[in-house]
Amino acid sequence: MSSPANGRALAIPLVWTGNAGHSVAVPEGASVRSPSDEELMARLQAKDTDALESLFGRYSRLVSSIAFRILRDYSEAEEVVQEAFFYIYQKSALFDPGKGGAKAWIVQVAYSRALDRKAHLSRRGFYVGTEIESLDDTLAGKTDVEREIGSKINFAHLQRAFQDLTQMQRRTLELFYFEGLELREISEKLHQPFGNVRHHFYRGLERLRKSPSVQRLRGND
Repeated sequence: MSSPANGRALAIPLVWTGNAGHSVAVPEGASVRSPSDEELMARLQAKDTDALESLFGRYSRLVSSIAFRILRDYSEAEEVVQEAFFYIYQKSALFDPGKGGAKAWIVQVAYSRALDRKAHLSRRGFYVGTEIESLDDTLAGKTDVEREIGSKINFAHLQRAFQDLTQMQRRTLELFYFEGLELREISEKLHQPFGNVRHHFYRGLERLRKSPSVQRLRGND
């Protein structure tokens, strides 16, 4: 692994512990504004490794959740977290704020790295004899959205596809896929019965699967 331009060794923590044990003196009456994701990405493009640590702190849990949903293995998901954030550091110049927010770009990287890892493991027989639950296996064809879209995930298309969903379907899928919440956590957050949340989740997936935007992505495979 090459060293950053400023000479500091790039170290992505395996477990993020936040700022525990560290305090910063702030003058009374003064307020400290946290940098936005886009500001951190701009700093990262200038090879500021502190910006990478901040982004890791904000999104490592989300990336881990996405990776585990796809790989169904905690140790492999941890590997994907490391790969994803190293990719984000190496390829930060690819981020264009004019095409979407930093969070959406990080989510896209997470899905892409996890799908690549799953393909690699499948070729080596990692899943042979192991039944992996598909998130939406009740849909026709027993296929999930990630598999149908494959490595060509395009979040601009997905965002347009989400516009075809009802408000509750869209919010449920956003919380599940992009915030890393489980269905019971979504039920508590939205103050909705679990059965209703599960209904919105599966009906939303079905409508998303049939969306013209997703169909166009499938047609490019």
